[in-house]
Parts: sequence; C-alpha cells; structure tokens
Amino acid sequence: MIARTINLTVVCFFAVTFALSQDIADAPKKVITFLHTVETKNCFVSYVTINGKKYIVKQKKEYKKQLAVVRDALSAWIAEVLGIAHRVDIVSDKTEFTGKIKQHFPATLHTLAPGKTVREQRNIKYNALRLRQFWAQATSPMEKGLTRSIIMHMTWHHQLPEIVALDLLIGNSDRHCGNLCYDPDTDTFCAIDMDDTFNKDLCQLAREKLVLILQTDKVPFSRQEIYALRRMRDTLKFLIRRHTPEDIIAKLYFFAQKAGFCKGSKLYNDRIRRKLLSYEEMIIQTHASARKLIILLDKIIARRSDKA
Repeated sequence: MIARTINLTVVCFFAVTFALSQDIADAPKKVITFLHTVETKNCFVSYVTINGKKYIVKQKKEYKKQLAVVRDALSAWIAEVLGIAHRVDIVSDKTEFTGKIKQHFPATLHTLAPGKTVREQRNIKYNALRLRQFWAQATSPMEKGLTRSIIMHMTWHHQLPEIVALDLLIGNSDRHCGNLCYDPDTDTFCAIDMDDTFNKDLCQLAREKLVLILQTDKVPFSRQEIYALRRMRDTLKFLIRRHTPEDIIAKLYFFAQKAGFCKGSKLYNDRIRRKLLSYEEMIIQTHASARKLIILLDKIIARRSDKA
C-alpha cells in the first residue's frame, strides 16, 4: 500500500443526508475535516472527520469498476440486521465531497469498523482463520466454495457462522483476513469491503460441496461443527425472510440511482444496464438456492441429532 498523506485540513459543508447514523442523518449541514488518503492497487481510501467523528471515503480507481459502490452499499445494508458489518452509504457522482479524489465519480462513505483487521493482529488465534470461499481462484475443486476447513473454522467463534451465511447470500467469495475486523476488547467481528458480490451463486456451490463431503469424507461432522452449521442455517433463514428478492432488487436500483447509474446520467450506458440486470437475476437465483441449501442443512443437522 502506498500512503499519500496530505498535510492540509479542508473544512467544508454539505447538504446531503446520509443514513449512516443518527448524528449524520438529522443535520442538513456538517463540517468535514480531511485527514489523509491511502492509495491501494485498486482504490483511494480517504479518512475524514464529520463533526468530529471519523469516517472513510472510498473510491475505485478504474472507470469500469465504479459500479462496485452499489454492491458495497447493498451488501452492508443486508448485513445491517445482523450487526456484523460496518455501515456504508453512497456519495453521488454529482456531489462535491471532501475525501473524493475523483469528484466526477461516486464514492462510498463508511463507518469505521471496531478493532483492527485480523491480518494486522498477528499475535491472535484468528490470524490463522480461513473463511474464503474460493471461486475462480481455487487451485482445485476441493478448495472451492464451502469447504470442510471453513466449517471447522466456523467453530472458533459464534459470529463466524453468521458471517459465512451472509457471504453465501451476497455471493462474497473473498472473505480474507484483510476484510474481516476483530475487536479483542468486545470479542466481536466486523465484516468490511463487500463490493465483489452478487455475481456468483455460492449457495448452490455450498449445497454441492456438502453433498460431496457427505459422500467422500469418512469423518462425521463433530458436535461443534453441527452447532456452527445450525447457526449458519438459522442466519440464512433469517436473512431470506428479512430480505426478499424483491426488497433487495429495489434497494439495488435505489443505490444505483443514488450513485448516478440511471438514465440520463453520464455514468449510465448499456454495459451498466446489463450489469444491473445480471445482479438482479443472481439475487433471485441465490434466494432459490439458499432455500435448497437450508433443506439439506436441516437433514444434516437432524441426522446428527438422531445419532447423538
């Protein structure tokens, strides 16, 4: 990472309402103070304070990746009911905003996750945590999707099955130790950076992998693994009840319009239209697959309970 620290404090006002927290949403004007920007391979990440409270402004560098702001905000909105992710809102392409490096592009505004990323905390047990449900990057079919190793790692903490369930529903195959925060003071996790989502059906893949595990793995699921699978199943049930496909699709287009991806905007074109339609189709497909996955999990959990 290349740190670009700009030794200039910028103070401005804005008249945009954000739904991140009560102290932002209720006031028509806020004082924003710029702190510094960190430049990564793909993003500009700027730190600002709004009326004394610290936030992150994030932008993708490439023009063709700007739609990521919609996926990131939508994923965080779905996760909000679980209390396991930071909150994300969108800054429009038309809004002049301190911390936006490219003012003509949209950005996301993030609350800070408590603690630090697991990757940064090398002296804790969770640094060895592996929850990534590989998709294209898998070196073999056995490493793809919901593996036996992930199921074992879910037993390490009661929030981890909830995070895996969330990733299943939003199609996040990139849950690594750099986008998962842990706060040792409260013993809680927080999921961040969920913009590579809604483009794959991880629920269907998880169902296929569980069938394969049952057929080929001679070691039965332990009591702890069954408990983790039960928590994952219950979280998945809760999410699909709370967020119907129609609700998620409506929010998808709400965030798209807020970012500037709508007819009449310079950002909108046929490629964007087709991308949004593909996300819409994947949301519907994943919900159907989630229901089938839950049925299989019911059978696995009941079978283990009968033997106990």
